[in-house]
Amino acid sequence: MTGNVGDVGGRRHIPEHDPDETIIATRQELVRRQAAARPPVGSRADMRTARVRDVRRALGLTALSVLLPGLGLLWTRRKMVGLAMVGITVIGAICLGIIVSSGGLIHGTAQLLTKKGLVLLLVCTIGGGLLWIAGIVLTAMTTTGRRWPEQTRWMHRVFATLMCLVVAAPAAYAAHDVWITRNAFNNIFHERYTTNTDAATPGGGSDPWADVPRVNILLFGSDAGADRIKQRPDSLIVASVDTKTGDTVLVSVPRNMGHAPIPASDPLHKIYPNGFVKLPGQTDPAAGLMESIWQAGDDHRDLFPKDDPQPGLTATKDAVTGITGLEIDYTATVDLQGFEQLVDAMGGVWVNVKPDPGQTNPQLGIPIGGRIINGQVQPGSITGYIKPGYQKLNGREALWYSRSRVASGDDQRMRRQRCMINSLISQVNPFQMVQKFPSIMQVAAKNIRLDISQDDLPAFATLAERMKSGNMRSVDISNPVSNSNPDYAKIHALVQKAITAKHSKKASTPKKSGSSSTSSSSTTPSSSSSSTTQNAISDTADSC
Repeated sequence: MTGNVGDVGGRRHIPEHDPDETIIATRQELVRRQAAARPPVGSRADMRTARVRDVRRALGLTALSVLLPGLGLLWTRRKMVGLAMVGITVIGAICLGIIVSSGGLIHGTAQLLTKKGLVLLLVCTIGGGLLWIAGIVLTAMTTTGRRWPEQTRWMHRVFATLMCLVVAAPAAYAAHDVWITRNAFNNIFHERYTTNTDAATPGGGSDPWADVPRVNILLFGSDAGADRIKQRPDSLIVASVDTKTGDTVLVSVPRNMGHAPIPASDPLHKIYPNGFVKLPGQTDPAAGLMESIWQAGDDHRDLFPKDDPQPGLTATKDAVTGITGLEIDYTATVDLQGFEQLVDAMGGVWVNVKPDPGQTNPQLGIPIGGRIINGQVQPGSITGYIKPGYQKLNGREALWYSRSRVASGDDQRMRRQRCMINSLISQVNPFQMVQKFPSIMQVAAKNIRLDISQDDLPAFATLAERMKSGNMRSVDISNPVSNSNPDYAKIHALVQKAITAKHSKKASTPKKSGSSSTSSSSTTPSSSSSSTTQNAISDTADSC
């Protein structure tokens, strides 16, 4: 019999190891090694503690990605993705910082409001928002534990969703504001039409006005409406600005000024070679006066070049040039009903309300409303008064402060209009306007037209900042005795005297107080008859 037991040399052979024991030992060793490789099983409390630690870490890293896109990924296995997201964000922020800081903060910020700047902002807000949300979602997915209970998983998902909303809401709001601004600017800004090859035009660089000593802007307050005859001015004010000092001269052109010189370059010169006068057969009481010059341009549209989009505006600019001797470089047209909404959107404007000289009851203040027929104020047409004193006016009050004339006349109304411009320029803070920007843009889009290129906004932002620190002077060229046929040579000399006056330290803005002085003094606004005297030129703030 053969087998494991054999006879060798007459002796019986016995195996050194039992095969069965070897198999058993091998299996035991395998079990021991598997047990050694498996982590020790702790108590339920230990497992709960470990899970809480993992969840806190996941929530913390997800929250970090809210602070900066992909920041939480830097402590996960997707570290390189996080570095890429953070890098893109930092580089983008540095580029925006360079744009904003170039040429000064105001000038740099305005660069973002040009056509290319708004496109860049739109891309940054939408692209940046999506990148931020992607960083939050990716961090949440990476840090979610595989063995978490479903309830814990859902809690992490809800937290990540909330974090996405924290980022998405302001990004969407910002993109919405940029879109509103872009659409509003398309309505506000229009390319300038001019035949004057020497018209002031800003250049580039940190000082866009280096080669432009002075710029003249016509502010046209329109009272066009359903009860009006076409487009007629409620106010015509020339703002002549020294681009180096910011000194500004305001020249109000009376609506009832006649015989306005029409330059030979204007097509209306063929009809009015001796000035803008009432023609035979015209029955309109305003014919031949400045308040009807726009209408005259529109009525003779066929005389103007076909590419002239607004012959009425061209005729108005040329007539104002003939009156003041200042070449008009740019125009700003404002619908005065929209002006009321604009002031409300800005939160009001502080004005030192002074009674008009010669007012019968000065303590009443400036009338609101009022209608004059045949030289008489109609009973019941005055609906209220703006009391004297330094106060914040709302839109309706600001409008009537600028328009009211039933208690005084056009001269005092023009003075108050210049005061309103002075108040708005001195008080507007670009950074405070940011939170009111959407509402301001919606109102401006409907009521303001500028023949300024949108890409020149940085230059005009720089100019506006200089104007805040410059002197503002007013020139009174009105005289009821001679408005029908004024001495324009004297008016030209008066305007030139004002714009060549030396720069002086700007007077401080009046403090907010409950009352104002109503006594007559050297700063009391000059009367109409003083327009031929030195009092015709005054500091705008003094007359306010």
